[in-house]
Amino acid sequence: MKFVYYGFGGFIGGVCGVVINMVFYWLEKSGNPLLTNLGREYGVLGRFVGELVNTLPLIGVVLGVVLVRTIFKTELEKMD
Repeated sequence: MKFVYYGFGGFIGGVCGVVINMVFYWLEKSGNPLLTNLGREYGVLGRFVGELVNTLPLIGVVLGVVLVRTIFKTELEKMD
């Protein structure tokens, strides 16, 4: 049962990461190149931030699992 908790947290975190990533994608497509300009103006640091935006879905999955672990710690320990 605890894997259902972890799966749900990972799913919700992944969906939130995809939505935020899509917002940045739509921003780039609308003619406001925010992430593209970060790489041009700030060099390696800007490129690093741009790559972090591209990994938001994976970061969201990990943070979703961690959040479920911290919120439901006592319930998950009872399931062992």
